Amino acid sequence: MTLQSFPYRYLLFVVLCFVLSCNAEESPKDDISIRVSSSPDFQVRVEAEYAEGFQISYHGNYKLLKILNPFQDQTDTLQYVLKHRNTSLDTTFSNAQIIEIPVRSMIATSTTHIALTDMLNANGVIKGMVGAEYAYNPAIREGLKDEEITSFPSGEFNKEVALAMNPDLVMVSAGQSSQFDDYRVLMDSGIGIFINSEWLETTPLGKAEWVKVMGALLNKEELANKKFEKVAEEYNRLKSKVQKVSAQPLVINNLPYKGAWFVSGGDSFTAQYLKDAGADYAWFGNGSTGGLRKDFETVYEVGLRAEVWLNPGAAQSKEEILAKDERFKDFKSFKTGQIYNNNKRMGPTGGNDFWESGAVHPERLLADLIHILHPEIQPEHTFYYYQKIE
Repeated sequence: MTLQSFPYRYLLFVVLCFVLSCNAEESPKDDISIRVSSSPDFQVRVEAEYAEGFQISYHGNYKLLKILNPFQDQTDTLQYVLKHRNTSLDTTFSNAQIIEIPVRSMIATSTTHIALTDMLNANGVIKGMVGAEYAYNPAIREGLKDEEITSFPSGEFNKEVALAMNPDLVMVSAGQSSQFDDYRVLMDSGIGIFINSEWLETTPLGKAEWVKVMGALLNKEELANKKFEKVAEEYNRLKSKVQKVSAQPLVINNLPYKGAWFVSGGDSFTAQYLKDAGADYAWFGNGSTGGLRKDFETVYEVGLRAEVWLNPGAAQSKEEILAKDERFKDFKSFKTGQIYNNNKRMGPTGGNDFWESGAVHPERLLADLIHILHPEIQPEHTFYYYQKIE
């Protein structure tokens, strides 16, 4: 170093320290929302690849999230403007809810909502749970036990309690549009009412992709993209393996109830799993995306020849199945022992993880089904959600 360069470098060092100290005073370390909103351009974004129920676009300091056809009884689109805290909008919206992000607290009304937060390491955002007795997640159950999470028993959503909690968001799985009006008093009080219609998706990956919606609400797009990409990659890998098989075992599902047997429509979510797992199914030709009501005799005739029986109610044993109807002993699957139920992971209060984490981990569920139908593909596989009925 020369004597001539020393004053210049020393001066540069002093100026740099002064700038850094000023920035430290202007950006408090404990105010995450200020740091987020100071960079309104979203560097990491999410978009729907498989899901048909949502669209999201990014504009300056807000995201525009559209929920498409959120109700069963009408065609409609709900719009949500996800706005960074401590920022103002230059655009006015006449037909949209404004939700400040990241969401810090929410009331979940379905166990599938737990799956979304859990996948993003954000269970702490859940402050209330409807149908809490059906939660499987150990962390959520512990929060309920310690009263850190408010419990709303099934069918008993107390609006006064919800208002007192004043969460940022109530996430609702509404079937009919009239259910949306039930939460109007909360909306009028400034609480966001978010309709999550992931359950209307007809493909496993489409349903799981709603983790990206949760990512947008929590400003966790990068993590949501990574987690979903891993799930989709494994699901498609397993699916491709099944395409090489020649034999497709005939499958029936469920149990009859009061003389009727509800089976899955050919374009339903469940039927898509069966197709991807390499099954034959008597109702693949039916274009329904929901359940089909069949008389007992119709399904019984298929059951006599079906090689595999899936999800026979809540049964844990063959004896429980015969207690429903002695004629089931004539089923081919009953004679060969090829009966499997999705109740391997049951919580102490009745929660079934199949309906919880299974929503965002279709690759685990598909692996189970492939092992049932084509055990030669992955002979070392250990069941995650399913178990054989002995």
